[in-house]
Amino acid sequence: MRTFRLLLVALAFMTIEGSAAAQGSFTASIGNVFGGDTPNTHGVYALAIGGTGAHHIGSELEFSDSRHFFDTEDGTRKGRIFTLMACLSVTVPVNRVRPYGVFGFGFIRERSETSKGGLFTSLSDKDVGYSAGGGVIYQFARHAGVRGDLRHFKVRTSTGVSFQRLLVGIVLGG
Repeated sequence: MRTFRLLLVALAFMTIEGSAAAQGSFTASIGNVFGGDTPNTHGVYALAIGGTGAHHIGSELEFSDSRHFFDTEDGTRKGRIFTLMACLSVTVPVNRVRPYGVFGFGFIRERSETSKGGLFTSLSDKDVGYSAGGGVIYQFARHAGVRGDLRHFKVRTSTGVSFQRLLVGIVLGG
């Protein structure tokens, strides 16, 4: 609940127009994870807070949750994937359309029914990974737009999980 309140406060500050050169934004997205180590295509949601500064270079902090990542049709395996990534992006603004490339580094956390502890307890090298991809933002109003995003995720160990994620979301701010 505290995280939700923090996100609401951050969103409130970003929607207040100011004279700063940096542009803050909040993005809420839904989509699918597929390929790599996921046995089937499954739904995912993501929340991101970030901004863009000079020369269209930006950053964001993104959290995502795929609740049924490891679920198989026969029910022999169940589990989910959480990601928390700090990302750098480069945007090329063309009027209302803004294609971008993004690279992130952070946590990719597998959790199953037998996992013990909280989301961030007992983190190890097996939970550290990266993401790389890109997308397009279409700004239909001064401080609102839609975003399509495709990224590849990989845990940095040789046996780590990997997958792709396709999202569509609403962008507020920026």
